Amino acid sequence: MNRRALLAAAAGLPATSRVARAQAPDWPRQPLRMILPFAAGGVTDLTARLLAPGLQQRLGQPIVIEGRTGAGGTIAAEAVARATDGHTLFSTTGATNSIAPALFPSLRYDPVRDFQPISFIAIVPHVVLVNPASGITSIAELVAKLRAEPGRHNYVSTGAGSITHLAPELFLQLAGGRATHIPTRGSAPALTELLSGRVTFMIDALAPAVGQVQSGALRALAAGTRRRIPNMPDLPTVAEQGLPEFESYTWAAIYMTAGAPPAVVQRLHRAVVEAARDADTARRFFELGYDLVASTPEELARIQQEEHRKWGEVIRRADIKPET
Repeated sequence: MNRRALLAAAAGLPATSRVARAQAPDWPRQPLRMILPFAAGGVTDLTARLLAPGLQQRLGQPIVIEGRTGAGGTIAAEAVARATDGHTLFSTTGATNSIAPALFPSLRYDPVRDFQPISFIAIVPHVVLVNPASGITSIAELVAKLRAEPGRHNYVSTGAGSITHLAPELFLQLAGGRATHIPTRGSAPALTELLSGRVTFMIDALAPAVGQVQSGALRALAAGTRRRIPNMPDLPTVAEQGLPEFESYTWAAIYMTAGAPPAVVQRLHRAVVEAARDADTARRFFELGYDLVASTPEELARIQQEEHRKWGEVIRRADIKPET
């Protein structure tokens, strides 16, 4: 589903009724664990830390943030899938429940059956980033270098099989260029590689890099979304610069372990949406380049399926393996 349709669907969400509020169970009865699949500084970490104060206020229990990095997010996903306390949440992106099933043929969890969708929080636009010292100032110049100098250029990602690995592969497939993949273990180390000049480009969410872009330490060439980024309206999209089929973004979402009673799901969904739409939180999301959605659980489930189909095809065409 494209961004316009998703935002339109979210705008029509009905308000939770007083009856549903009255029937909410005595939950949560203990602190909530929010498990993160990727390193500090990335989308999942930023989303969790922005939502946690509002969730704690609305649910009356502390939110304990816990990182479980590695294996393309599947270590964290398995921990959530196997949780039995009824108080485990998952701040994640499409990588774990949409990309991982196409990447890992033998997952020890079911990405649909073992998770209860709560809310698609936001679309997090990707940006194509370069070091200003490279002299590259546009998508056309980047593509020209990749085509003219095969084997000389590389790109960095936050890990093999991550969306920051797949997005450049889609870009290269559409542009007809070649570059070597350099995986790291998170947004912070990936940005360090780009800042050092050891890699040519990176495609990642704006949020982790917004400070470096604003300071001029990194140059944003284009937005990966179909529309321009709301807080960077002067930045053209990749599609505007000659690759109309390219679209890439990270999405932030909240799940919990499957099996929760419907009233618990309702209460948690209401708390997540209200926390995300809080004025101060929404302002911070905007500053980081997030397009706030705060959807229904059903909408999140549909997006998960659509993203699985899209990126699964990229994985097959590029023959991407978890260890490459």
